[in-house]
This record gives sequence, C-alpha cells and structure tokens, in this order.
Amino acid sequence: MKNALFRSAAIAWAFSALIEPTFAGGLAPHRVAYDLFLESNPQMSDLSVNMKGRMVYEFTGNACEGYTVSFRFVLETGDGEGNSAVTDLRNKNFESGDSRSFDFKSQTFVNDVQTQDVNGTAVREGDKVNVKLKLTENTEFTIDKPVMFPTAQLIKTIEAAEKGATVFSDDVYDGSDGGQHVFHTSTVIGSPRATPPDESEKPIGDMRRWPVTVSYFGADAGSDQPPDYSISFDLWENGVSSRMRLDYGDFVLNGKIAHFELLPETPCAESPAAAAPADDKPASEAAPKAEDDSRKAGQENSDAPAAGEKPGK
Repeated sequence: MKNALFRSAAIAWAFSALIEPTFAGGLAPHRVAYDLFLESNPQMSDLSVNMKGRMVYEFTGNACEGYTVSFRFVLETGDGEGNSAVTDLRNKNFESGDSRSFDFKSQTFVNDVQTQDVNGTAVREGDKVNVKLKLTENTEFTIDKPVMFPTAQLIKTIEAAEKGATVFSDDVYDGSDGGQHVFHTSTVIGSPRATPPDESEKPIGDMRRWPVTVSYFGADAGSDQPPDYSISFDLWENGVSSRMRLDYGDFVLNGKIAHFELLPETPCAESPAAAAPADDKPASEAAPKAEDDSRKAGQENSDAPAAGEKPGK
C-alpha cells in the first residue's frame, strides 16, 4: 500500500503540471476542485481496494510575467485488512513566460508525517538545463539534452489539437519524483468532443475540448515497455481540464469536477511581476486550503481535506 500512496502522489504532481492553462490566447485563471474515486476493476489487488480523495488546483499569471500554480492533493487509501493511510501532497510552481526557468516546491505527508520536502530551480541555457535541488543535501546536475517544462508542453498540446495533429512525443522535466528525473512522454489527441458538457463542466464555457492522453516513460525505457503511468483528460480551449483519469497500471483514479470558478484576469501589460515560490514559505501556504476554497466558492467541502481528515466527510 505504501508504494501505491507514493505513486498516486507522483501522478497527481504530473497532472498538476499538465492542467496549466498556458497558451497565449484565451488564458483562464481559475480555481477547481476534483473529487477522486477508485475505478472499479475486478482484477485489482486488495492493496488498493478503497481510495478516495480531493484535488484542488489554482492557476494565476500571464504570458508576460509567468504562471503560478498552487496545488493540493489528498488521498485516503485502505486495504482489505482494515489498514488505511492518508497521503497529502502540496506544491507550488512558477514557470517564466518564455519557459526559460521553472521553480517548484513540494511537500508530501503520509498520516501527518512528512516524507518528502523538495525545493528546486531549473534554468535553461541553450539545449541544456541546469537544476538545483534543496533536499537533505543540496544537489546540482545538468540535463544535457533538450527538454520541455510543463507550460511549454501544454502550449504545444493545445496548438497541436487546433491544427488537427494527433500524436507527438517530448522529453519533459516537471520536478516530479523528487526532481531528479526526466520523463519521455507520448501525447495522443482525439477529435474534438461533439457531446454536450455535463453539469459540472458548463461553468467552464462554450468552447472546443479534446480528449488527451499523456503517457510517461522512464528515460531508459525501451520502445516495447509500458508507461510508468498515464493521464487522460478533456482539454478545453481555455486550458481547463475535466474528466480526469489517472492510470498507474495496478490502480486507476477517476476525477470529476466538484467545484469550478474563473478568477479575474490581469491584462499582460498591467500585471504585477509574478513571484516564484519563496523558499521560506511552507507549501501549506502555497496550496489552496480547504477552508479558503470553501469560503471563496461559497460552498462547503469544495476542496481537499487536510491531512488526517477523511476525504468525502
């Protein structure tokens, strides 16, 4: 069960990067909460017979000054023997508008015990990326090949969808998995949805949306190996995502929008400088809080419960 908890945290991080609305036209600063539930599968191991949770995501910024994402993911996992654990992932990241730098801060807690604390900065220099991590010991390394940061990957996905492209691949550095790995990704884009949106999606707006699946492979994976995990979702023209599906092979989480609100847009020429996450700020301040989200939304239970609370209660 412990491995499942950490994998669910990693896939949540990857999804938080992919749902950034970052293309130049039609930015949609917003706050959204997703209810998470385990997809039924008779082949599934008893190690993950019960999973439920909440993911809360907030996006602000613009193409001139960069984009900031605050994110929180809380998942309760129980096994067939009555054991349970609560994983609480909190992160905040900033990517410059020109995609030359990427800063991130992440903390993971399991049953209120901190298991990971990562601060990182990645700066592009030509085809290389220099990375500095603050872990138990400070770490520095260079990625000696072209890679994309998550915002640039999302821009490419939307542009490809608008042009009718269906498949492309990239090497991506998004700070996940302790900030020490580059993932090879394969993106598949379907035809625009023809069906009307459901009630939870209507507040997003009247615009096109495409089904997208992004598969993540380890850097050394062979061509015949399955992905480490994959993320499927409907990508809307304004960058918002719905109908989430997080597939880690031995378990799958589905996510449905529980609350959505558009945030005020700041015109690029008038926007204040967006700040990267401060190293002296805890991630709990960076990520949207349950209390804050429900107050702002005017609804109860619209966000992730704090670690130790039971999702869905």
